Amino acid sequence: SMVKHFSHRHELCSYQVQEDDEIICSSCELPLDLMMNSGTSAYKCTKSKCNFYLHDLCFELPQEIKHKSHPKHPLTLSTPPYEYGEFTCDACGEFGTCFTFHCTHCKYDLHVQCATLPETLSHHHHHHLLTLLYSLPDHHENEGKLNICDFCQGTFPRGCWLYSCRDCDYSIHLGCSTAESDQDYPEDQIIISS
Repeated sequence: SMVKHFSHRHELCSYQVQEDDEIICSSCELPLDLMMNSGTSAYKCTKSKCNFYLHDLCFELPQEIKHKSHPKHPLTLSTPPYEYGEFTCDACGEFGTCFTFHCTHCKYDLHVQCATLPETLSHHHHHHLLTLLYSLPDHHENEGKLNICDFCQGTFPRGCWLYSCRDCDYSIHLGCSTAESDQDYPEDQIIISS
């Protein structure tokens, strides 16, 4: 059976993901077979020359969210609304070319996977729960602490998000938080606007 998605002009049909597909989701830019352990299904464009695929989780993402990192305005799910069809994510500082949760007023953008990160996370490298912070803690700035990731020893890009344990002064990059663990989409920091 055919379905429509607001982001794509053609109809989509369901697609059974194969183990080594090497197909990238047009929403989150991650491989379709990333979560194979859950018997993944997806959607693909019905036009043979069109390379549009969506994880079923990405198909179900809301068109608009309110996110705690940007409380002023709602964020709208869209393809990058910029000249070259790419954006820089305000959470991780990396480029994106697929979907963004976007604020038109502020030119604020989040990758789909950054917008759906859990607020707290357990990490194999640290014994306490880590909390998602939208900027480096003040005490890093004030006490001249080195802004170094305790997992990979790389520096934190200015203004980017991180996971931190305040008690231990332990902080890691977003990317390092998933280095060994696959998280499903949590819902705890997205408020779906009706």
